Amino acid sequence: MPSVHLKGGVMYLKKALSVILCVVAIAAVTVALTGCAAKTGACAWGDLDTGLILEYRMSSGDAMSYSFTSSSIQTMEIQGQPVPVESVETLLFSVEPKGVKDDDHALGITIEDLTVTVSSPRGELEADADNVVGESFDMTLSKLGAEGGLPDPDVLQYMIGSEGPKSVITGFSVIFPDLPEGPITVGDTWPTTVEISEQSDEGDVVITVAAVNTLEGFETIGSFECAKIAAVLTGTIEGSGTQQGAEWTMQSDMDGSGTWYFAYKEGILVSDVTEGTADGNIVVQAPNGEMTIPVSRDYSMVTELVK
Repeated sequence: MPSVHLKGGVMYLKKALSVILCVVAIAAVTVALTGCAAKTGACAWGDLDTGLILEYRMSSGDAMSYSFTSSSIQTMEIQGQPVPVESVETLLFSVEPKGVKDDDHALGITIEDLTVTVSSPRGELEADADNVVGESFDMTLSKLGAEGGLPDPDVLQYMIGSEGPKSVITGFSVIFPDLPEGPITVGDTWPTTVEISEQSDEGDVVITVAAVNTLEGFETIGSFECAKIAAVLTGTIEGSGTQQGAEWTMQSDMDGSGTWYFAYKEGILVSDVTEGTADGNIVVQAPNGEMTIPVSRDYSMVTELVK
């Protein structure tokens, strides 16, 4: 039966890079306590008390590297027997700011390393990702996190067992968390919705996730002053296709929660931890009739700034 992989995780990989500049009234005068400007100036990130402005600011600066780890255990109940499938994906990639393109940040993405392992009662499979590691592509990112300019998913694909080709491009369409419009203060919330469509030789899967994000407060992570944001996730996984001559359909409801830290001065994602569950059914049209297979999934995703 199909094993659904949440590419990039849903909201878990989202980030941005570079150095944030303050808006100053007198360019030569700075205030050490705030890192901003003269008294008549204003910070590009606003004010922690009256309203924080969260934006990606990465039109210039050095490339930064992130690690993303996704792990899950999916269990299907076949003829009363549980069949667990465990998968672990580790992705290391860099993001290079390349200036501004039509008011959006132009970014260069390089896949530095990728390992995917799937373990089941039948044994263990490892992805053949040699043709992906070291490859690069370009994309754009708006100040509020709208991704664009991605290449066709067929460009960068890897193989794992008989599941057919998987694309690394798919996850980057939702890699950056969406940010709120206008200033926010502690306790404010904003909604986001993402949709991921995966296509393979065995069928198509659509993952839809809605999140409610809340600014909980502020913490220092390493050398970064960060906004701490909590997310509550709900969503669905729907798909259909044919495997080994049998038609199948899939429907699952998912939920989860996460916490991510955004360095509001630099405009970059520092870390993101998300975990949750999904429960549903796979319906198979077998030669001897219809078969319903209960399926459950526990998942976790961790994105961290490496350097």
